[in-house]
Amino acid sequence: MTVYRPLPADREQTEYMRQIVRECRELLKQSPPDTFLGRRTHEPFQGEGDATPNEER
Repeated sequence: MTVYRPLPADREQTEYMRQIVRECRELLKQSPPDTFLGRRTHEPFQGEGDATPNEER
């Protein structure tokens, strides 16, 4: 039975993949980005909320 030994390139690729996994885990630890959904960023102008766009004044 033949035994295959890892090549130096295998070691480099393994270390590269471990580094990618470390970076991904750090990203997953961070809080999700704020998308502004459901958050009011401004107050409506006076009279803006009670008139429809096609309504004449």
